[in-house]
Amino acid sequence: MSKSSMTLPQLYKYFSHSKWDLHFILLLLTFDSILSLAIVKYVPYTEIDWKAYMQEVTMWQNGENDYSKIYGDTGPLVYPAGFLYIFALLKCLTNGGDNLMLGQYIFCGIYVFHAAIVLTIYNIVMREQTASMQKREMNGSLLSCHKVWMWRITMVLTCMSKRIHSIFVLRLFNDGPCMTLFYISALLMVRSHWRVGCVFFSLAVSVKMNILLFAPGLLLLLLQSSENTAEVVLCLGICGGIQLILGAPFLISHPISYLRKAFEFDRVFFYKWTVNWKFLPEYLFVHKSLSLLLLSLHLVCLALFARKWIQSCKNQRTKCILTGTKLSPTYVVQTLFVSNFIGIAFARTLHYQFYSWYFHSIPLMLNLTRMPFLSSILLVFMIEYAFNIFPATPWSSSILQLAHFIVLLLLWCSSVPNVVAINRQRMIKED
Repeated sequence: MSKSSMTLPQLYKYFSHSKWDLHFILLLLTFDSILSLAIVKYVPYTEIDWKAYMQEVTMWQNGENDYSKIYGDTGPLVYPAGFLYIFALLKCLTNGGDNLMLGQYIFCGIYVFHAAIVLTIYNIVMREQTASMQKREMNGSLLSCHKVWMWRITMVLTCMSKRIHSIFVLRLFNDGPCMTLFYISALLMVRSHWRVGCVFFSLAVSVKMNILLFAPGLLLLLLQSSENTAEVVLCLGICGGIQLILGAPFLISHPISYLRKAFEFDRVFFYKWTVNWKFLPEYLFVHKSLSLLLLSLHLVCLALFARKWIQSCKNQRTKCILTGTKLSPTYVVQTLFVSNFIGIAFARTLHYQFYSWYFHSIPLMLNLTRMPFLSSILLVFMIEYAFNIFPATPWSSSILQLAHFIVLLLLWCSSVPNVVAINRQRMIKED
């Protein structure tokens, strides 16, 4: 039957076939590329951190290796060494940082590449989920067709965030390259390339330490996917070794100042920039007790979810740790994303650029819960709304925290994905 003679329901089902996945992704990337270029051309650039980045890189290039003495207009340098190397390259490419337009176009390229990686991860998870549905249900073919289009709608949502475009192409924050490196590592881990994945994971940490929020999930995955303890130690050694190599010039000369500044866990944040706690009075926001409470809740929640994950694994298999088996893509992604989101939910503060740390994970996580599809989209819009209110208000912060609480509750009440990868060699043929 030719496509021209098909009815709408037939076309709906026909284009849900996996052979159209690449076309759909390329269509989205083309749209996103045009949108990003239009934003650069027609929306004014806003200076926030780029100038300070260039000042910090310049001080380092002039021979300063003491992190306590490297600073820019926005304050001291608080990022690991990988940040300096990446932005030194960007400084070289943009005529010392003066060619902002070229810098924005470079970040457009980074953004589109980032989007391509994210969409690929979504597509892999989507196909695993629909294959599983076809095996379980008598009318699995039709249900999986609906599921494909729901996933594709969420993929469209990942390309439509106003704030995310702003973070990448209008503000040129280091969060963009940082998260791009992380999603490369996530894709490699989904493909069971754990060692190379750890390389990119550590490279992402070297740009900004927020990536450590994914570390508890990564540790669990390494313990489950590896054949023996030696493999786990090797992967962790890769992560640590890269940090030592990249930080060597600073660790050799001024180790204390490098560790204190590049990984500043006791950093004090400004109340005026918080997006998630504006409904609190300032004196309470800056109080150390709040930090300790949030840290405690973070650790307790991680422990509870780890127990839930391990118990689910034991229910699915007799052996849970050091199995040496290929983990399912859905399980790998959900484990990493949930680990990160727990940290976000109990974050000491969230600035606007921190939205890039977890925005792309929200639709995917919600698709794997029992939340109705339209309600899931509403939650995504609630979070997007909060991050587009500037300056943040008690109302916008309340909406954001309510959405975070609902997402966390949904994740807790939902089942853990299948641990072992589905054998997709003989997938049910789609009409």
